[in-house]
Amino acid sequence: MMENNTDHSEQNNFSPIAVQDVDVDFLPIVYEIIRSVERDFHDNSALKARESQECSQRVLELQKKFEVARSQIKRLTGIDYNKQDQLKQFEILRTQLRLKRELLQKYRNMCSFETSFK
Repeated sequence: MMENNTDHSEQNNFSPIAVQDVDVDFLPIVYEIIRSVERDFHDNSALKARESQECSQRVLELQKKFEVARSQIKRLTGIDYNKQDQLKQFEILRTQLRLKRELLQKYRNMCSFETSFK
């Protein structure tokens, strides 16, 4: 049973995701780290040690968040294309768009042609 759960989570790690699903909200953690470093506790060593430990914990959270973001970015569709492949794909899509616009225009003209005879 445990192996099935592992296989399912591994499949989720390799399934494509959308750009808006990538979690790159690092600013709150960075802000907390900077804020905790800037605090002055008037040489209270116990308080400084606790604050230092909290700061270290936040740095670890930030590192984990970076790791998650890296793994999510690797799952983005098309991330493995080089510049030439991207340009080639862009040109293909541009050609498809042009052909579809021409086809739509053709159908619009056909409809207006048919309605004018009725």
